[in-house]
Amino acid sequence: MLLKRLAVALALALLMLPRTLAAASPDEILDSMKKELDRNMEKLTLPDYPKPYFLSYLMRDASGGSVMARFGATVATNEDRQRWVSLDLRVGSPELDNTQDPYPGFDMPYSFNPVGNRAPLVDDDKALRKTLWLLTDKEYKKAVASYLKVKGQRVYQPDDPDFTGSFSSAPVLVREDKKARFIKSIEKYGEDAVALSEFLGSFNHISDASVTFDATRQDRYYVNSEGTRFYASETYYSFQVQVQSRADDGTVIPHAMVVYARKAEDLPDRKELLLRAKLLAEEVDALRKAPAMLPYSGPALLEGDTAGVFLHEALGHRLEGHRQAGDEEGGTFRGKIGDLVMPEFVSVVDDPTMEAFGKEGINGFYAVDDEGVSAQRVELVTKGKLAGFLLTRKPAEGFSASNGHARAAAMQRPVARMGTLILQSEKAHSKDELKKQLIELARSQGKPYAIILRKASSGATNTSSWGFQAFKGVASLVYRVDAATGEETLVRDVELVGTPLASLMKIVAVGDDPAVFNGYCGAESGYVPVSTVTPSMLLSELEFQKSPPRREQKEILPPPAIGQGR
Repeated sequence: MLLKRLAVALALALLMLPRTLAAASPDEILDSMKKELDRNMEKLTLPDYPKPYFLSYLMRDASGGSVMARFGATVATNEDRQRWVSLDLRVGSPELDNTQDPYPGFDMPYSFNPVGNRAPLVDDDKALRKTLWLLTDKEYKKAVASYLKVKGQRVYQPDDPDFTGSFSSAPVLVREDKKARFIKSIEKYGEDAVALSEFLGSFNHISDASVTFDATRQDRYYVNSEGTRFYASETYYSFQVQVQSRADDGTVIPHAMVVYARKAEDLPDRKELLLRAKLLAEEVDALRKAPAMLPYSGPALLEGDTAGVFLHEALGHRLEGHRQAGDEEGGTFRGKIGDLVMPEFVSVVDDPTMEAFGKEGINGFYAVDDEGVSAQRVELVTKGKLAGFLLTRKPAEGFSASNGHARAAAMQRPVARMGTLILQSEKAHSKDELKKQLIELARSQGKPYAIILRKASSGATNTSSWGFQAFKGVASLVYRVDAATGEETLVRDVELVGTPLASLMKIVAVGDDPAVFNGYCGAESGYVPVSTVTPSMLLSELEFQKSPPRREQKEILPPPAIGQGR
């Protein structure tokens, strides 16, 4: 009798469990998303208001972990998994729809919901569809209001002659990738991080050293009302090493290195990491002894990743499609297709389909963008002449179709973003030839010295119409080159600045040493992984400004003598 009661209780309990897609395949999850999409496209409407003409769902499933170490000990660990859903719901027509409203939902009643875009972590069909249902309902109401606002504004605003429509057609794509292989444990890499932080902390001139290992897998599930559906799985790994020292005048000297890899097996082993850390320690020691440089303008040679940062900030962002229309963007290259914007010996492409360059993995690789369009190689500058833009499904002047560059992070709306920016040249020069030309330029201009930038730190740019059309790069290793002797002197506290149209035309030669720069770029749609592949660049003139000063008093006591008790 007792066994019978237990069996009945178990049966009732099983009936009460949520209907799940236990260990569901990507195809089953996409089916679940498609069912809710079809239901909304068929039935979602308000009396006397238009129905959606397009709807898509994108779910990002991000999982991974990180370990932070400092002074030879772990100080933080994190293992996390999140699923975010976002949608693109359009009311009106491809010629004009709700997305033309720059402030959607601005006048809607405010309702804070901290979990509104979070999807269930278990493959529960009902929970997922309810999440999509509620989000779609909210976005539909917002879209209808935006569309009516956009139409209403046309009563008193003249037509924009540069307006090319709201949405373009795209081929139907059906694709399901294999789930990317991911590390089973971060323990080994955490031990590497601890060893690195202990090693760097042993140098007397380094006051602080931290190392973070991060591993992430991102799976993307996408369906839309046109029939496109895809599943993509991508992995990202990195070691981020940060050290801090101090010059005799109290100036804080930060220095860093970051190692990226798309596959765990491509990460350097501990021996190689320690060799790179030793070089980092030597560099920061030299930096703290180096003189500060005053503002300067003259010839400059950009080597390695500094050339990539320059290209990314001065050119790349300004070729993103959405920056070619509207009054809020500066439109640096608007209407310039076919115009000479760089020297004739230079060409630039963006190729997100490239997985590696030589033996080095590419951060900016992806196969399908966040609008369900296959990633494509795009010619941007051909023999110095502007040839194209990075495009989403929003048309740009002279271009009516996406080339697969719609990208975003988390639940942001995708916009045109770079993947892997590549500079190519018909004329390449050796390192020695470039330095010789650099010195000759300095002498011909009557400059006492020229500049070589060997390692980049970060960059920034402004493309809006309300700001200056300028860019900035922060370089961590900058050398002053004596115009008389060619002797190099390391300097610090300097940033490169410039305006794009002028600076790009001042490239006079490039090297035969293309190098990969991997990183993350933050713009309107969040931080996305990007890369550049660029050789060294020689510019006839570049401007440098002083970095913002940061000075601190030296520590009162020396670090503790470990093991002595005091």
